[in-house]
Amino acid sequence: MRILLISFILSSAGIVFGQDLPTLVPVDPFDPNGDAARLFDAIDGWGTDEDKIVSVLCYRVASQRDAITTTYNSQHGSLADDLKSDLSGSFQTLAIMLTHSMVKFLSIELYETMARSGTDETSLTEIVMSRSNAELAEVRSFYVDFYGHSLVSDIESDTCCAYQQLIIQMAEGQRDESNVVNMTLVQEDVVALYEAGPAIEETDEVVYVNIFSLRNFVHLNEVAILYEATYETSLTTVVTTEFTGKEIANALVSILQYSRDKARYFSERFHASIAGVGTADRDLMRLTVSRCETDLGKIKSAYQTVYGESLSNAVSKDTSGSYRTALLALIG
Repeated sequence: MRILLISFILSSAGIVFGQDLPTLVPVDPFDPNGDAARLFDAIDGWGTDEDKIVSVLCYRVASQRDAITTTYNSQHGSLADDLKSDLSGSFQTLAIMLTHSMVKFLSIELYETMARSGTDETSLTEIVMSRSNAELAEVRSFYVDFYGHSLVSDIESDTCCAYQQLIIQMAEGQRDESNVVNMTLVQEDVVALYEAGPAIEETDEVVYVNIFSLRNFVHLNEVAILYEATYETSLTTVVTTEFTGKEIANALVSILQYSRDKARYFSERFHASIAGVGTADRDLMRLTVSRCETDLGKIKSAYQTVYGESLSNAVSKDTSGSYRTALLALIG
């Protein structure tokens, strides 16, 4: 009954993959000339007014910050260079990050996941998995112009095997984004995953890569639910058992987590960036900047539910100074 009912509802109307709740919205009225002048005043001369920098860069959305940067650059020289000269540490990194357009920001973050000593597969998966096909198309175009080589070529150089195939297919932006679920196809995928995994001696990785990289996220969640109901084993357990490569297994688990509850997935990513000894500052910055204009409000609620404290409080305990002030302004 459940399958028939869902099939009828979803095939006739479709369903929406969550509702966004940003913590940063466009300021209105917006005055890029005034904001550029305010930044110049904060930087020019002896001493730097870091609070004034925060008051501009952390209270404007990416498109507005891009306009401010363009205005500043045309009137005073390079804003990024001036911030680099006047600031230091994590606040410097974050402030410069906030001068980039969203496509430049995402391109740089993708590059950084592969430029470090050892590829950061967890962050690479997070970025590629969570961007729309249109955003990924913009990133691929910008990336090749900015770095002189393609995003896909860098992925090919820094990854291998099934994980490489999965990330490339996601980066190429081929995922169905309809969020409509056809329960007949769900049933077919459940059987296909079983027959490509537990039912045979050697896992057919291509089947898993194709389903996980091409199906919409609502569909994938239904696949996970029906798989467990049918075979009495979670799909998460299956992929961690069937795939010996840590990178591909972790990526498939991340996709399942994201499909089930996007806000909780990101709340866990935030927690990982600040848990334990030290702070993964680059991850913390990227997560904050990339989600504040979309769904950070929902992520904050999920964080409170899962960890029993507010995200703002957790971040505050792990950071300091203007860096803390800037992050908390974006988190809201």
